[in-house]
Amino acid sequence: MGSAIALALDGVMANLSLTVVESDEDKARKLLGGQLDARIVGDSSALGSEQFDVCVVAVKPGDAVEALFSARANLQSSLIISIAAGTSLASLRQGAAVNARLVRVMPNLAAIVRKAISVGYADGAMSCEDRAFVEVVFGAIGHFHWLRSENEIDLATAITGSGPGYVFSFAQHLEEAAERIGFSKETADRFARQVIVGAAGLLDEDARSPLELKHAVASPGGTTAAGLAVLEQAGAMPRVIGQTVAAAAARARELAMEQD
Repeated sequence: MGSAIALALDGVMANLSLTVVESDEDKARKLLGGQLDARIVGDSSALGSEQFDVCVVAVKPGDAVEALFSARANLQSSLIISIAAGTSLASLRQGAAVNARLVRVMPNLAAIVRKAISVGYADGAMSCEDRAFVEVVFGAIGHFHWLRSENEIDLATAITGSGPGYVFSFAQHLEEAAERIGFSKETADRFARQVIVGAAGLLDEDARSPLELKHAVASPGGTTAAGLAVLEQAGAMPRVIGQTVAAAAARARELAMEQD
């Protein structure tokens, strides 16, 4: 995720000076693919006394506070953007310098193709300029949305963070259903992928709501209506989707409690 953000920023920010701290330097170079002129160091001790305007914390949640603490001397007045899932601003503050400004952002996997939906929450020290900068950073990998409270990050994770997994699951089962009615695996795979891509394109470019688009596809008495009659039974997709999101949100809250 960190490399996706870095590569996207290279295309929207002039005079970008990037330093990557990654214990596996070869891994970092591979992820950046030689497309970005970045300094890569193995740990924060190599930073010396250099000060950074912005720091993106793209590490495992359990490592976020330690990572900030180890680089505290280099981040005395920095804007710190954490994408470490489940790590609260209060926890991050334990590793950050007193004058640092903190924001939590949760992007999703689609950042890789710059189609992400990212959500964020900032503490009270954030200026309008800081907020605008965050919007530029995450606008470079898709869409960005501010949340009203930090608690909403856990709720949003169940939709925006986990949502791609639900879509991939639907595509998988659509492909398998296509195979069961007689199509080859290759053809079924192509059908499932393009159905998702095409529908996503309509959602992105057509002003109609999902409900309106659904009705546009489903002619009364037609094949789509017959399929939807099964899919949308009270005990089918409406119940399953509700339970899916609730389970993901509950787990997000559990993980946040474990981190704190």
